[in-house]
Amino acid sequence: MRVLTAIARRGHGWLEALLLPALAVLLTRLLDPGDPLLLRQPFPWLLVIPLLIALRYEFLPALLSSLVLASTFLWHPYPASEALTVCAGVVLVALIAAEFASYWSRREAGRGLQDQITATRLRQLADDLYVTRVSLDRLEQSLLYQPVSARSALQELQRALAAAEGEFGQSVLSRFLYFLNQLTGVQRAAWYRFERGETQPQPLAALGEGSGWQPDDPVLRAALAAGESRCLADLDLSRVEHYLAVHVHADSDAERQILCIEDMSFFAINREQLQVVEVLFQYLCGYRAAVLRARPLCTQWPDCPVEFATVLLQLERMARLVPQAGMLIRHEFQPGDDAEQIVARTQNLRRGMDMLWVHRQPGRLLMIALLPFAGASAAEGYLSRIEGEQRKYHAESWARAFLAHHLFRVDARDAAVQLREALAPGGG
Repeated sequence: MRVLTAIARRGHGWLEALLLPALAVLLTRLLDPGDPLLLRQPFPWLLVIPLLIALRYEFLPALLSSLVLASTFLWHPYPASEALTVCAGVVLVALIAAEFASYWSRREAGRGLQDQITATRLRQLADDLYVTRVSLDRLEQSLLYQPVSARSALQELQRALAAAEGEFGQSVLSRFLYFLNQLTGVQRAAWYRFERGETQPQPLAALGEGSGWQPDDPVLRAALAAGESRCLADLDLSRVEHYLAVHVHADSDAERQILCIEDMSFFAINREQLQVVEVLFQYLCGYRAAVLRARPLCTQWPDCPVEFATVLLQLERMARLVPQAGMLIRHEFQPGDDAEQIVARTQNLRRGMDMLWVHRQPGRLLMIALLPFAGASAAEGYLSRIEGEQRKYHAESWARAFLAHHLFRVDARDAAVQLREALAPGGG
């Protein structure tokens, strides 16, 4: 039995064990001075006090209450044999009650711990089910819609812009908003054009049911005041009023292109996804200006394809937004039939957005590949694939014609400077 170890915590039960029997003895002495312990009554009611104390606080507080009652024998003339019998019975009852209380408290503690464990497991199970449901929703969304990558989206937008001669038609912008939905989880957004002198913008396209133009929104006000894109995190706002992000493009004071995003998927609201939106938006808006700026480059190098120069100029602008805007890879060959055959085969191996420019100089033939949004590792992979295919199937032609290759990173410097660097003799 837990007897000596059943010590109540400080302040728990000791005051009751001391005061309850003392007050009860004082009251019964006033009512019956000849029998303060009520031992001569049909039932010894005062002995219930140690029993209750033992049931509630276990043995030692019950023993204290028994001693308080037993102190009555010191000043009241009860028979000695009767006192011994009563004290022994009270202690025995307190021991039995204390053991029952100890057993019951252990059962209750075990049941409480089991309930706590069960509640914790149910909570974890509910959290796991929620995460599973969200994952299934995302998987269902991916399966229902056509999978889209950033490269394929840019490639399709570039083809659409080339067909529309750089104009933002309804079909181009609707396709662009669809790509934003697939790539970054944008749910509600609207595209506006703001021309100089106008007080209200002209809506060009929308995704979802938006709330329309909200000139008092703090994100929109900050973006228009700075002339640059802004998002909610940039302004340290505690709540969303209308727009999560506002993307602004202004090549001149004549007009501004504005993309207002009102809602995105919960897991897509982060700086990385908003950066993807900014890159796609600026790439699309910068196409028309890049076409115009490509003419001087094509005049300076007449054999440079317009598409090559246009993409390079766009990447020059994108280099201010992303760490890896693209790579230029220069292959040098001995002029002749072998070099021409290698160039023709390389054209067939070109993938996706990769651009190719063949530039002929006295004594050498240069094949320059432009890899948009690629880094050094992607450029090494491109070299391994192209040179591996050539050496595997046309080893003799490659050995006779190939001289060297060099890598150049596309950065924010003027595109003409970067092209002169790529065409100049020497490595990069």
